[in-house]
Amino acid sequence: MSNMKTVTAPTAVTEQLAAFAISTTGLSPRVRDSARATLANALGVMVGGSAEDAYRSAHTTFAPAGMPAQATLWGRGERTSMTVAALLGGIAAHVQDFDDTHLRTVIHPGAPVVPAALAVGEYTGATLGEVIDAVALGVEITLRIGVGLGRTHFDRGWHITGTTGRFGAAAAAGRLLGLSPGQMQMALAIAATEAAGLQAAFGTMTKSFHAGKAAYDGVEAALLASMGFTSAPAGIEGRRGFAPTASTDADTEAIVRDLGISWELESNAFKPYACGIVSHPVIDAGIELRQAGVRPEDVDAVLLHTNPVVLDVMGIADPANGLQSKFSVHHCFAVGLIDGAGGPGQFTDARATNTEIAEFRRRVTVGLDTSIARDECVVEISGAKARRHHVEHATGSKDRPMTIQQLREKIQLLTAPVLGPAKAASFAERALHGTDDLPIADLATAANKEA
Repeated sequence: MSNMKTVTAPTAVTEQLAAFAISTTGLSPRVRDSARATLANALGVMVGGSAEDAYRSAHTTFAPAGMPAQATLWGRGERTSMTVAALLGGIAAHVQDFDDTHLRTVIHPGAPVVPAALAVGEYTGATLGEVIDAVALGVEITLRIGVGLGRTHFDRGWHITGTTGRFGAAAAAGRLLGLSPGQMQMALAIAATEAAGLQAAFGTMTKSFHAGKAAYDGVEAALLASMGFTSAPAGIEGRRGFAPTASTDADTEAIVRDLGISWELESNAFKPYACGIVSHPVIDAGIELRQAGVRPEDVDAVLLHTNPVVLDVMGIADPANGLQSKFSVHHCFAVGLIDGAGGPGQFTDARATNTEIAEFRRRVTVGLDTSIARDECVVEISGAKARRHHVEHATGSKDRPMTIQQLREKIQLLTAPVLGPAKAASFAERALHGTDDLPIADLATAANKEA
């Protein structure tokens, strides 16, 4: 017997979201502050990610000479088409797994939405303030659709950032293009037919391609809609629309409930560590135990008590390379304890295959406990310094958020290898505190790599 919920008609979800994306004005300071932080965080990871192998491979494939110079490739200074700039920006924003996360849905909304908004905003001559508003609405739409999909969409193996990110990218792009409500409805409906991304690709370059392709498809959907291209008007909620097709427990009414009144965007968090966010409490535990004097030689065995979702996405016990290590909770605890850190340097090929790290990972086992929250863990250590350690909320979570100073330091850490230290500091300041009237094109120029 199917457990699919009956969708109450008419919900007109696609139509309501389109009107919300186009007509909403006067965003509250709290909403805009959340959107600005989401934008600034994404800018940092986009510039930093532009030096990664996955980005270079995609750049060679998608950005040949001769394309229209519509938008900047952040961190490189080149210009290309809006769609390709969005694609490569999304890859860069997600490839280090150092982006933002809405823990309730495990969506990384900035990775698809921000590059789409930046690419279109630069082409249309938008200001920073206009892009912040577009990001706020695009991220909110992405997260609300994620909430409405329920658990089975994620549990079936869909990469929810890829699937839902297209909607937010389309909304942000469409707002900046000046679409009418009807055109925006078509843009969202077109995006609904393109939704894709599989968790099977985690630990490979294709995971970041999901975010990039979502950004690309969102811009493409908005451009098509601006030209009168059509799709099914109820593309999200219709009987064979995205939500009921991609989930067996979809609640489409939840997508638009209190729309514009309550904001999922305000629960968006920023990663302090360059890996899957559900492992962050485990890294915190390793760092805190190290600070308490525990050393690898003191440890005979480790039992990590975590939420079951941790092994769903972080279950690679013996990663063979840096990308795989980002999805190994065993590796995350090891580097937390041994290195006292969880930055990009802890998730390289060299660190993944390091003999000391690999040997220590084999001492780590995981026990699943549904009573433990996603941003929580309990660690039991046996050996010379046996103890039990509880991390109630991970660093960067909603209940233990990063400060603006920590976010500034993160942006500088990510951008300094590309821009140089002085330029990275200036860029971080403009990303976090630039005035609303700052042209996005000027901010893009500030992100050109050091000559």
